[in-house]
Amino acid sequence: MKPEAEIKIHNGVPAIFINGKPQTGLAFWRGVDHDYKFLQDFAKIGVRIILFTTDTRYWLAPERYEFSYLDNVLRKTIRANPRALIIPRMFLMPPKWWIDTNPAELRLTEDGLPYQGQPDEYLHGEFLPSIASEKWKKDTLNFLDAYVSHLEESPFAEHIIGYHLSSEQSEEWFYWGGPNIDYNPANQNSFRLWLKEKYKNVTALRRSWANENVNFEIAKIPSTQRRRNPESNEFFSPLTQQDVIDFYEYHHCKIVDTIRYFAALVKKRTNRRALVSVFYGYQLQPIPRGQLDSGHYALKKLLESRDIDILCSPTCYSGRELGTGYSYFMSLAGSVKLHKKLWFDENDIRTHINVPGNDGCGKTKTLQETVSMQWRQFGNALCNGAGSWWMDQSGGWYNDPNLLEEIKKIYEAGKRAIKFDLSSVAEIAVVIDEKSQYLRGPGANFQTWQGIIDIGHTGAPVDFILLEDLPQAKPYKLYFFKYCYRINKKILEMLSRIVKTEGRWAIWLDRPGYFNEDERTVSAANMELMTGLRISQDGEVLNADKDLTARTGSPAKNFGRWTGVYLKDHPTAEQLRQICREAGVHIYIDTGDVVYANKSFLCIHVNEGGNKKVRLPRKTDVYDLINSKELARRVKEFTFTAAPCSTSVFFLGSKRDWLESP
Repeated sequence: MKPEAEIKIHNGVPAIFINGKPQTGLAFWRGVDHDYKFLQDFAKIGVRIILFTTDTRYWLAPERYEFSYLDNVLRKTIRANPRALIIPRMFLMPPKWWIDTNPAELRLTEDGLPYQGQPDEYLHGEFLPSIASEKWKKDTLNFLDAYVSHLEESPFAEHIIGYHLSSEQSEEWFYWGGPNIDYNPANQNSFRLWLKEKYKNVTALRRSWANENVNFEIAKIPSTQRRRNPESNEFFSPLTQQDVIDFYEYHHCKIVDTIRYFAALVKKRTNRRALVSVFYGYQLQPIPRGQLDSGHYALKKLLESRDIDILCSPTCYSGRELGTGYSYFMSLAGSVKLHKKLWFDENDIRTHINVPGNDGCGKTKTLQETVSMQWRQFGNALCNGAGSWWMDQSGGWYNDPNLLEEIKKIYEAGKRAIKFDLSSVAEIAVVIDEKSQYLRGPGANFQTWQGIIDIGHTGAPVDFILLEDLPQAKPYKLYFFKYCYRINKKILEMLSRIVKTEGRWAIWLDRPGYFNEDERTVSAANMELMTGLRISQDGEVLNADKDLTARTGSPAKNFGRWTGVYLKDHPTAEQLRQICREAGVHIYIDTGDVVYANKSFLCIHVNEGGNKKVRLPRKTDVYDLINSKELARRVKEFTFTAAPCSTSVFFLGSKRDWLESP
């Protein structure tokens, strides 16, 4: 019988349910040509959720498909793990024969020539389809339909719980070509249809674009040069470059529309019994061709789709080092949770095992380092309500019996953990306005991905959320408006109602609210509307409270019902910790070490070893999961001894409760 898979809120966080029962979100990814021994190793541990990647090799010709190779992969997978729950990843790049026979459907540069993929995109001169090509979409949809239908009608269906859809650069849905694309007439026409939907009538379009001659039949994608050169400092001018701003909003939404188009087919063909997973929302990770052209800044639009269940990414490539690093997700996992989707972390951090392809990207040197890293990865996922898959990218990364024994401990901890309250206890929200990305040129000094590692060393857990999700988020003591350059009447009302009340604090970075959408102006006066602070063009606060500024170490003002702090640059961990203390945020540890926490668990990753004093928000027992040892009973403070660059994961409850959990 085919399993019924869904994402439901369980103990405060999204979780995978199979036939009505919650599952731990720990999984294993393998290459289809890897030794099946490695899959068997994880099967012995108990890991059931299995992922692998496949592609359009089965698409032999128009409406001709042959899936025997895929069947063989599935047959061997199930033989190696008879209890497998499988989520195959389909890379929707069309086969070469399709590219060769559809020259009018290709991605074009501004000079009208087909764009050729480059080595930094994991390509070597290949031509690529235009994302606006209706023929590519329809032909690919037909292939996807055949692929899903084949699996749903096969004996393997009783093991399949979802379908991962991927495309574009490195299968992660950020555009091939970056700023050089896409000038195919299909994309020009698609942009015009989008403009018509937005503006409704040509008068509104002409007023917005300050162009009396433009209409919905001749509006064009702005030139590459125009898209590279903002006219209002780092901002595109709302008076003379609204066409650029509109294009970038369209550009990001187009990726999401494409994802949703394919996802709807999967949901329909599976009668909504299977999960749909995609890579998306990389707003905390630098993208090779730049954030502005990435296509990853329409996260809210994707989260609103009922056809998407799981969003995922590799662990951020910044911060992978032990001790001084900080494991974090590429997207705003707090918002993903708010929309009742599951965030899945791809744990592709390289281990100490020396096999080809297992190097760089946070590689550990010894078993001890690998164990610390793997527990840190688990602690991050556990405390943030996320899933995580071990990524055996080139095969054999975990081929060490001592490491596998430690992974078994992690997996067993993950199985037990879902029985407890996993709700967020973060009192800090880091807020990103993704639509601000459309307003700023590619060379802007501040980017959404900067400064995250210091945030991670503050000593307190953090939720990362979209500005637009503030109304549905819980209240926080401190809001860090890290990338919020846009205001309008709706945003100002929301801030007044949610943030500027009940003694809450707001940190404003760089030029918050500089761009006024209603007035179509960019100015320092707009910043005061958002922040209440009179900030000069050179970043001086003219109405700060002297004593409060001295205590916070940054320009600050108490407005009675709330307090605002201004930062010209990204704060260090110590600067942020000082502000947090003044705001009444609970700081777990003062030594600059990484903290992840939720209602029932606490993970601490340290740089320097020694005795570590931890303050808890409530009295509780403390149980050390890694060493299987009770540390304290009914305490609000405890001390533990940590080795350098080590990880500790604590259950905030009794040994009895932990061991008696099923």
